[in-house]
Amino acid sequence: MALSLPTVGLLCALFVVVHYISKSRRKSLKFLRGPTAPSWLYGNELELNHQFEVGKLEEPWFQEYGTVFRSTGCFGEENLNVIDPKALQHILHASSYRYPKVDDIRKVTRRIFGRAIVWAEGSVHSRHRKAMNPAFSASQLRTFLSLFQRSTRALCDKWQSEFFSSSTNPTTQEEAEEQTINMFTWLPRLTLDVIGEAAFDYKFNALESEDNVLANILRHLFDDTTGVTKRSLFFTAVRRWLPWDPTFYNPLNPDVPLMFTKQDRRFNSWLEASKNAGRDILKQKSESGDTGVEEGSKDILSVLIRSNHLSDPDKRLDDEEVLSQIATIILAGHETTASSTAWILYELSRHPENQKRIREEFAEVRRKKQEAGQEGEEAFSPNDYDSMPFFNAVIKEGLRLYPIVISLFRCPDRDDVIPLSEPVISASGEKLNAIPVKEGQRIVLNLPNYNRLKSVWGPDADVWNPERFLDNTFKQTTTLGVYANLMNFSAGIRACIGWRFALLELQALVGGLVTNFEFSIDPSLEIFRAQIGTMVPVVRGKEMERAQMPLKVRPVRS
Repeated sequence: MALSLPTVGLLCALFVVVHYISKSRRKSLKFLRGPTAPSWLYGNELELNHQFEVGKLEEPWFQEYGTVFRSTGCFGEENLNVIDPKALQHILHASSYRYPKVDDIRKVTRRIFGRAIVWAEGSVHSRHRKAMNPAFSASQLRTFLSLFQRSTRALCDKWQSEFFSSSTNPTTQEEAEEQTINMFTWLPRLTLDVIGEAAFDYKFNALESEDNVLANILRHLFDDTTGVTKRSLFFTAVRRWLPWDPTFYNPLNPDVPLMFTKQDRRFNSWLEASKNAGRDILKQKSESGDTGVEEGSKDILSVLIRSNHLSDPDKRLDDEEVLSQIATIILAGHETTASSTAWILYELSRHPENQKRIREEFAEVRRKKQEAGQEGEEAFSPNDYDSMPFFNAVIKEGLRLYPIVISLFRCPDRDDVIPLSEPVISASGEKLNAIPVKEGQRIVLNLPNYNRLKSVWGPDADVWNPERFLDNTFKQTTTLGVYANLMNFSAGIRACIGWRFALLELQALVGGLVTNFEFSIDPSLEIFRAQIGTMVPVVRGKEMERAQMPLKVRPVRS
């Protein structure tokens, strides 16, 4: 809706008051080095928002200034950028809830996910976590493995019938054996089906139908994140300082939320559609006669329903929170896994010798199982997947090079000193082993650059090398992350609650596809890591076509 002049004036006045009160209380980071801001009004934010390729700006900045540097936000706000392992450990591990998400990121998170676990802080987050933990235990997740395997087989069968059956009527034998398939068309549809059935016993049927409402909304959820204009960035910066989010509360008219941008409308459409899907899921559960209230059942939906029926407010999830968890699980539970799988297949397509080695590991495990009288891919257990060292090294290396979430934003709730494992040189030439920060200081944790930090991962940190996870040539002097010392699933008490679910699904999906198909890539194509909300693959020269991963696929010759 159009903003009236009084509304704009009110917002700007509030901004001025809040900004200068906040700024007067904050210690400057001028003692740190950092890139020059093109302007006071936009700082480095406009160029960062226009950055289409992940790390094109930050990577040289980290190389020049070290593992911690200062950048500038809108209206002269100073940001602390961090990839130092000890600093990350301090912020995410050692400090418990003392480094919450910055307020404007929480507002954005609520617009996408509602009042879910990813939005919650402190005691509210702890309540959400305790309520949902039983559904994500290692023993419970094992019950999903057969679904992961069955769904992967369904995708293989779908590819076989659509691309490799005689009905395709190829003109040559070579064409019959190789087809170009866009991974970003198929994998998100598969993982949406998986999360629907695994978490909620609900069938989205996205693999069978291209006309899925949620899948279509998700495809365009972050369309203009790199097309930020000066005007939209100005209003984004203004609302950052407001004590409320006008998307949820308009002080001039509580019944009409303010939609500043197209992104607001898309986020609102997604949240509405995902909550409607949640209501359908709950209705279906109720109509089936399975209320989910009974003790003992630990599937995700039953755990959510049971928590909704508790009388203790310190343990209960209300109706809005339950629907928000469902929306979160649908989005976070399928999009990141699909993207991670696509990136791993991309690297395997560039390294056919790695595919061959994976198939050999699977063949050896299969041989041993056959000797024990166990047949079929579905007979593979979590222990079987974990027993293949190179296969798991490939997954770890894929996650390391391509973390789907690009940045985490935190701020201390009190004055603090952040320790460093690698000293940085200050603006005056002094060697700093720690960084003092004031309450409310905006801190940006950069996941891709930590995952490629040469002091941790070795001098070849920028290149594909799964062997690093076999010979342990990289340094793990600081324990960080919940898996393989990586930052993909965050760390500490706010680490991704579903990381084991995602990992087991990745194992089943990558393993099933690589053992059934050979992947390669057109050498003329250049795929790069694009920043479109999350890290997605884009073909150089076809940026307007947005996320895609076209790989050449052929069935494995028996």
